[in-house]
Amino acid sequence: MRAIGYLSQPSDHLTRLEGDGEPVAATTAVRLPSLVEQNVEFLAYCQQQGFEPTATFLDTDTSHGRERPGLAQLLRHLNEESRGFTFVVTKSFANLGHDATQAVRTVLQLRARGVQLISLADGPIDETSLIDLWRMHSDPDTDAERRRQRLQERARLGQAIGRPPYGYRVGDDGKYEIDEQESAVVRRIFELCLHDGLGIRRIAQRLNEEGYQTRRGRNWSMVTIRDLLRNPVYIGRYDKLGVSMPNNHEAIVSEPDFAAVGQQMEQRRTATGVSHPSDFLLAGLVWCGEDQTRMIGVTRRQQWRKAGGDTAAATYRYYQSEARTNQSVGGYHTRRADDLEDEVLAHIRGERQGGEAAVLNIGKDDTALAAETAVAVSSAEARLRAIDRKLAQLLEDAAAGDPPPSALHEAGADIIAEWESASADLAQIKNRAQAQEREAERRRRRDQRLQRVREDWSDLDFPQQRDLIEHLVDRVIVFDDSVTTQLKA
Repeated sequence: MRAIGYLSQPSDHLTRLEGDGEPVAATTAVRLPSLVEQNVEFLAYCQQQGFEPTATFLDTDTSHGRERPGLAQLLRHLNEESRGFTFVVTKSFANLGHDATQAVRTVLQLRARGVQLISLADGPIDETSLIDLWRMHSDPDTDAERRRQRLQERARLGQAIGRPPYGYRVGDDGKYEIDEQESAVVRRIFELCLHDGLGIRRIAQRLNEEGYQTRRGRNWSMVTIRDLLRNPVYIGRYDKLGVSMPNNHEAIVSEPDFAAVGQQMEQRRTATGVSHPSDFLLAGLVWCGEDQTRMIGVTRRQQWRKAGGDTAAATYRYYQSEARTNQSVGGYHTRRADDLEDEVLAHIRGERQGGEAAVLNIGKDDTALAAETAVAVSSAEARLRAIDRKLAQLLEDAAAGDPPPSALHEAGADIIAEWESASADLAQIKNRAQAQEREAERRRRRDQRLQRVREDWSDLDFPQQRDLIEHLVDRVIVFDDSVTTQLKA
């Protein structure tokens, strides 16, 4: 298993020298270890757990109002790389944001990318412990530390903290006990994987077709199935706030079956049939105009035996609606990859109608452009603050049990997507503000890229082609009977 370290150091948690040179705490907050100390702890933890440390991202000053380029790089890295069984390891929950709500947002962003988060101070962070950590770090009450101690005492006793995972309820002794109805679904999921040989996409499809729903009455998704199959709570293990105890409660599945499922999932991940988004020229740029969802690249490899006994094989590549891919629900909107990519190239070259090129407000004076940019930045920042207030309200609701903390990831998915979209919009506005100062150079570079697409495309390798497309194309919108290519300004 692979591990990525995230190290951060708020400047107001550093020490400073005063008077006779003795170090004095800059604030009353507990001093965090230095970046070097955090890195040593990260590497030691990886060695202890048998993890392979593959990367480290750091932010040297995460004070309030500061951007976090290291975190942004980490999120981009997770978007671009094949993750598999990847963990992100940080010193503590407090490292993830200048306040508790921002820290939760960071956790949900990481979870949305399919990775597990481990705090060296707090243990594995799942949805339920996330609410507990948010309570402890956001509560201004002076008794918050005592409540933290009480929660940690519950953890040492192996008792439930927050809502139990799917398949369990809280018993009279405070520990998990099996919920017969939900546990039957858990066993069904493990059987479909282990005995029927289904992957997580097919398992979600089968459950949804058979009318099974999650605790919140929603369709099962690939992410939900994957997390459930990986969760050691189902073999009786308890992991909360840094406490890990085997045989804490009754298991729903056996340890050999759990291990076999994990091995099967790992083999599927490394199988030749797996496709990564980076293999597709338009990865991340294609949207379905019918249901307003992103379309992702999918590769299917099929083998069959001919009448004469010989084996034949074929590979099919296409873009498909993300909702259909992850949950096997919604419309079956799809386009063959080669056909769609050829059509987009024809739009760029001007050989076919369908391209829509966005333009900057060229011709206005610099003062007017600067004023417009300032208004746009202010509006985008206000939108981000409003989204954070929505997230804070969701956390308040989850702390009260509706939605349950175990469903926080699913409930917060739309908010996180909205925040990332607004954050991307803000970054785009700032980038355009900088571009106003070098518009002539930008236009020259754009013309060069267009010329390369039109004249040199066949001589370029895939990374070069992909780089050109990313610079030229803003979005490709696919309808059942048409395709629109929107170029960047």
